[in-house]
Amino acid sequence: MTTQLAPIDFHKETGIGPEERGGEFSPEEDKFLRELQGNILKSHGRDHSRHLFIRFHQGKAEAGRNWLKAMSGKVTSAKTQWDQSATRASIFAAARQQPDPEAYLSLELAANPSPPFIGLMLSYQGYKILGYQMQSADVSFKAGTRDEDIRKKLGDPPAKAWEKGFQEDLHALVIIADDSPKVAEAMAKTIRESVETGLDPCGKVAHEEIGKVLRLRPDGPVREHFGFADGVSEPLFLTKDIKKAKEKEGTSRWDPAAPLKLILAKDPVAPKEGPFDLAGDGMTGFGTYVVYRKLEQDLARFNQQRLRLAEQIAKEEGRNKTHEGDLELAGAYMVGRFRNGMPVSEPANAHGVDDPIPNDFDYLHDKKGALCPFQSHTRKTNPRGDTGWRFGNPLEKERLRRITRRAISYEQKTGTGEKKVGLLFLCAQRNILDQFEFMQESWCNNVDFVVGEKAGEPKTGQDPVVGQGKSATEPRWPRKYGVPGATFSASIAESVTMRGGEYFFVPSMPFLENATTLPR
Repeated sequence: MTTQLAPIDFHKETGIGPEERGGEFSPEEDKFLRELQGNILKSHGRDHSRHLFIRFHQGKAEAGRNWLKAMSGKVTSAKTQWDQSATRASIFAAARQQPDPEAYLSLELAANPSPPFIGLMLSYQGYKILGYQMQSADVSFKAGTRDEDIRKKLGDPPAKAWEKGFQEDLHALVIIADDSPKVAEAMAKTIRESVETGLDPCGKVAHEEIGKVLRLRPDGPVREHFGFADGVSEPLFLTKDIKKAKEKEGTSRWDPAAPLKLILAKDPVAPKEGPFDLAGDGMTGFGTYVVYRKLEQDLARFNQQRLRLAEQIAKEEGRNKTHEGDLELAGAYMVGRFRNGMPVSEPANAHGVDDPIPNDFDYLHDKKGALCPFQSHTRKTNPRGDTGWRFGNPLEKERLRRITRRAISYEQKTGTGEKKVGLLFLCAQRNILDQFEFMQESWCNNVDFVVGEKAGEPKTGQDPVVGQGKSATEPRWPRKYGVPGATFSASIAESVTMRGGEYFFVPSMPFLENATTLPR
């Protein structure tokens, strides 16, 4: 007799799973995580990755479906990721107690390796060329990143200006990640061969990207190429992570917990019966919509812009010479946090930001933008209640605009030997239109957000890090830190350029396992 499982609650914000790593999942949670791919509810945490963009051959739908089914045995489920993370967590914890953490990690991870993480996702065109009938799908996902209306809305450059590998339709993306770059490379080679030269070749790897995590210090917080701590305030979906955040810092001003409905969407192909019936109640398998964007970072330009702003800060204080403190404050004004992760809106403290980087804060005490300018990157992308006092917007509604970032840095050399650096930006969400595209268009690119839409108000300006599209608006900056009202204007040139991208859906494990038998 089959035990009836209770449905998973997608609305609660108390997390899924046990409070401690050694705890047990309920039967319905266990089944749920076995049917969900990894790297969705929690980052895979590996430092090296390979991104293989696949284009399936026309007329090879059956071969493509066979390949998907074969990949189901390699793809990492959320439950497998959880199980593997226990060993890794103990190794990293032990490394922190060693005089040379990096050397210890290298030896221990080599002696106790986990299989590389593997994730797989499909674009709308990928579903189509393989002949799948989609029950429903996100409208932006169906349109794709090369859609002219979407491109204009986001302020992206024309697709013909993108890197060559992104200019044509991409059907699938396989992410391979590991602590060892050699292991990731070897697995990427194996998967490439399975696509291109297997028993029944189904396509080709049309493009490849290589990612590498940068850190502020060995085993420390992740940073990006501009030098700032990255991935600090991601939504949390696991009970143990939510509990840890509350115990280490508290959540009285900002709660990082998030409901599953923020990130998960029903598998657009899965029927409501058979292996996709999650709990015997008609629920289908689940996945998430992913936005992938290759963002090139111009370090020289960013540093020039930061210096220009620092010089203006010094000038406003009556000084002819700019010191390092001005430069640090200018960067913090632009990003919203200092390079070590400390929010520019919060007071310094004696113990620093080693563990954890502060996240329990909001901007309700800074409604004039005297501490953290309204256009700062972190304030634009996560207003933390600004839309409430400003527009009467319920905080719950604002929080449902959040995205879940799974980005990794890259660096590559061109044919002329020039080094290009940037971010392989990935974010997961339930709805691309309502989350990523809304955030980019209505917050980051919007010179009137948070303030400026009313007559006589100075405009906020664009996000100085990821804002796109030409704007004549010169954003306002605090003339003196923490003093409301007195501001000066200074424009910031764009230092990030979008070089290509695509929208994908991360299908459920049952979809992959049954890829050859799903109706066409």
